[in-house]
Amino acid sequence: MDDGARDAVPQAATAGEYVALLRDVRRCSGLTYREISRRASAAGHWLPPSTLATMLGRITLPRERTVVAMLAACGVPDVERWVEMRRDVEARLSERDRWETTAPQTTVAPAASRLSPTEPVPPVGPSPSAEPTSPADPAAGPTLSAGSALSADVVPSGGPGPSDESTPTVRPVLPERSRPAAPRSARRRLRLAVLAVLGALTIGGAGTLLPNLTAAAKPSTTEGCPLVLRQGMYGPCVLDLQERLVARGLDVPVDGWFGPGTTSGLIAFQALGSLPVSGTADGQVLDELASQPTVPAPWPEDRIGKYLRRAFPEDPSAAVEMARCLSELDSYRVVVVADGSRRWGLFQFTDTELSRFGVDPRTALDPYWNIRTARNVWSLTGGFGHWQCAPSPSM
Repeated sequence: MDDGARDAVPQAATAGEYVALLRDVRRCSGLTYREISRRASAAGHWLPPSTLATMLGRITLPRERTVVAMLAACGVPDVERWVEMRRDVEARLSERDRWETTAPQTTVAPAASRLSPTEPVPPVGPSPSAEPTSPADPAAGPTLSAGSALSADVVPSGGPGPSDESTPTVRPVLPERSRPAAPRSARRRLRLAVLAVLGALTIGGAGTLLPNLTAAAKPSTTEGCPLVLRQGMYGPCVLDLQERLVARGLDVPVDGWFGPGTTSGLIAFQALGSLPVSGTADGQVLDELASQPTVPAPWPEDRIGKYLRRAFPEDPSAAVEMARCLSELDSYRVVVVADGSRRWGLFQFTDTELSRFGVDPRTALDPYWNIRTARNVWSLTGGFGHWQCAPSPSM
């Protein structure tokens, strides 16, 4: 392989960078999670849409077989280079973990042995019971009377000579002044709590989150998140919402950005669950996402195409193309237009039309109802002129 072909594969040094590159591959492919899953199955791999969404929604290093399945489904050349890059990242992570595991063992020595006499700590005051250590046995360490505590305040004696500097003075601390050092885990929890507060303060007036700080600060997926998530927000709280929607069977992007695609999936979930259709996610919606079963599976494209051809025998191709243009043959497609109104389902019936027909949004997302109603409109108008198809907004 020449150098130009090798340079075509991007490079990553961390797990987060590697996953970000995989997200770019998925985005450039233009494929949905279900399409990637179907292509992976055709190539002999097992890659459910929920597994793919979870992999791309996190910053941990994914499994090698999952990476291979996704790249093969997206038609990425030189998969071996991607696998090699993943193994390099995994090796770096293993080396870092070994270092972090062994490094603390070198700092477990007693306080008196950790401090150097050439870097004194200011004394807290004279103590009449202080006893200098004997220079005759420097390896024995300081000797204190029974009931006294070893202080971390170790100061050199006042003499300037080398012998004086090598014999530090150790003060015993009275019981009421004895304060053991905070455990490492307790200090870590304190730092996390402080970062969580700072993360909450970074939420601006528009509700936009700073994703890096929030992700490092919050120990759980929803702690420190705004009370209501809405379109335009970005960060790990939105990422958690997207993962929950995907787990319920809805095809939404998993990129941490609350865009039109996430709004469409959230509205569909609310409509299918007979919830208030707001397009925003509060605590109640998140609870429902955690407790409600998976929504009914949407019709695949081939089933929609067959039913459209039976419903429009006079012009089956035009019916399929019109539905594809309006909704990309997604029976759960919901589009919010500029004035705040919404369009529903395969043929994108408006809120006003739903009111005139006397149906609720849940019914509008039923492909049977949507196609039959479109057939009735077609019969009354003599064609597809009722619909003006424009390019769909980016989901």
